[in-house]
Formats: sequence, structure tokens, C-alpha cells
Amino acid sequence: MFRRKLDLLLLTTGLVMTAGVLLADDAKMVTPVATAAVAPKAAKADSPTVAAMKAANALADAGKTDEAVAAYEKMGVLKSKKMEAWRLNNEGLAYLTSAKPDPAKAVPLFEKATETDKTNYVAWNNLGSAYEATNELEKAKDAYQSSIDAAKEANASSAKAEGNLDALKPRLEKLDANKSDDKPDAAKATPGADKK
Repeated sequence: MFRRKLDLLLLTTGLVMTAGVLLADDAKMVTPVATAAVAPKAAKADSPTVAAMKAANALADAGKTDEAVAAYEKMGVLKSKKMEAWRLNNEGLAYLTSAKPDPAKAVPLFEKATETDKTNYVAWNNLGSAYEATNELEKAKDAYQSSIDAAKEANASSAKAEGNLDALKPRLEKLDANKSDDKPDAAKATPGADKK
């Protein structure tokens, strides 16, 4: 009888142990393998728009202004307002930073960029630089201030625009001083003009 109980006990224990091994093997089969850690992710390819922008930027950086401008214009008007503002900004920069800068061609591009995306503080700063280069100092001051305001809204640094505005202040003061020297005195007012 004792032998029988022992055999039954060993048999039951063997079944439990076998079941434990099977469960353990099943558990190993379900455990996910971290493949992301083992295999690196494939690099995400640029969209055609981003690739075209990078190519045009490379041409501008290489000093090939005419080719860069042609590449920006070939992109056409972009659907995304933010991307369109960057396209216009970068095209304006090609004119502004070329070997033979042409700020008069850059101004309308920066103006359109800031109209398209009022939050683009970089375009606002560049518009200020273009206005300053065309000697439109009051407009430059306003554009730099718009850049500072937009940067603060975006929690970004406005140091570039602040530096440009600070550097512009002496020129503005000189302009204001010249304007006050040119104003006629009240005694020299045009005869017959009504004073209000």
C-alpha cells in the first residue's frame, strides 16, 4: 500500500513537474523579443518638398543665387502655410546674403513670408534686415519688434532680433534728429494756412 501511494505521489509530482516545464516553455514562447533595441530603425526618407527645400538651400549656401532662386520658384506655392513661409524666407535670404546682395528683391519675399505665417520670427528678423538694407529704418524697427514678439509667443530666443534692434537705435536717433532739424518753425508756417 505504501508503495502504491509512493508511486501515485511520484506520478502526480511528475505530471505537475512536466506541466510546469510546459508552462515555462509556453511562457518563453510568448515573451516578446525587443527587436528595436537589436536592429536600428531605418532612416526616414525626406518628403519630396523637404528634399527640394534642402537642395535649394544647398545651392544658396554654395553662393549659387540664381540656381537657388530657380529651385525655390520651381517648388511653387506650397500647401502648408508654414512650409510656404519658409520657402519664401529662404528665397529672400538667397537674395539678401548673395555675393551681390539685392535687398530690394528680398523685401517682398520676406513680406509675403510674414503675411503667410505671422509666427515665423526668423522671417520677421530677416524682413527687418532687408528693410534696414534698403534704408527703411522705421519699418526695420517694426519688423524686429514683430520678430521679438513672435519669438516670445513661441518660447524661443529673440536674441538675434534684439541685437539687431539695439544696433539700429543709433541710426533711428540720428534720423529723428535730422527730421527735427528739417521742420519749419511755427513762425515760418505757410501764409494763409489754417492752424488747428
